[in-house]
Amino acid sequence: MASPQHQSARAIVTGGGSGISLAVAKALHAQGVSLLILDLVLHREAEEWFGAIRETGGPAAIFRKTDVTSWEELERAFDFFAQQFGGAPEIVVAGAGIYEASSTGFWDEKDIASRYKLFDVNLLHPIKLTRIAIRRLQGAKSRGTILHISSITAQKPSAVLPLYSVSKAALSQFVRCMAPLESMCGIRVVGVAPGVVDTPLFRDHPSALEHIDLEMDFVLPPDEVVQAMLALLNDKKYPSGTVLEVGDVGCWREVHLLNDPGPQGRSTLPRSKAQAALKLVEGALELDAQNPERFSKL
Repeated sequence: MASPQHQSARAIVTGGGSGISLAVAKALHAQGVSLLILDLVLHREAEEWFGAIRETGGPAAIFRKTDVTSWEELERAFDFFAQQFGGAPEIVVAGAGIYEASSTGFWDEKDIASRYKLFDVNLLHPIKLTRIAIRRLQGAKSRGTILHISSITAQKPSAVLPLYSVSKAALSQFVRCMAPLESMCGIRVVGVAPGVVDTPLFRDHPSALEHIDLEMDFVLPPDEVVQAMLALLNDKKYPSGTVLEVGDVGCWREVHLLNDPGPQGRSTLPRSKAQAALKLVEGALELDAQNPERFSKL
């Protein structure tokens, strides 16, 4: 496997237009990694960063507008990568994700779509991205590391955010399913499972703030999660199938499938708005009781 600290390493990062994915993209670039960032748009911070690196030079960094829910667009992104850099990326970070409070969720759905977009972004996109990456790496006779972003909610079922919890639980299990690949073909599939992180995912979506108080609740600094992600990419002590929880500053631990003690650290503690958030569920149940067919007619 090519180390991210090697000048010739290349990476694809989905969701790199903002948040944790942007932060890890910037860290990889600082280590000499050439990047293809896939997202719908670039957040202002990302635009400023792209402007800065154009002036300072260094490894290539390219943005390609991509809808990660489109498998065709994901395939084309790998084609584009091969045209720009050659071969297949040694590093793939499946970072694109959405929060249930910032998209159509279980309790506020209107029966106007045939599927939950959250699953397309948070679960199906990283699974398909992994399959494409494996195929491309095998075709290039290369080794690599595929990194996924799970969450402590994989271990903390939530009636308020059931879709998000399910998507992350399934993603953690998918990472474990890929454990044998390292010995079979030299491809590592790993995952990071942070607590609540201070990112635009919360700050830019007022509905998300119904679930957390950024002043009262402890939230992880993004750099703490980035350091854990770099460790997963760089350190071979984390074998394929590892899900690494980041629950606090300096509090990292591997999440085990069986006999696990559960999430640890300040970012995993109950939220100050936990009871208020449950009232949103109670409100939805009351509306269902008053008019059970309110959203059933397409």
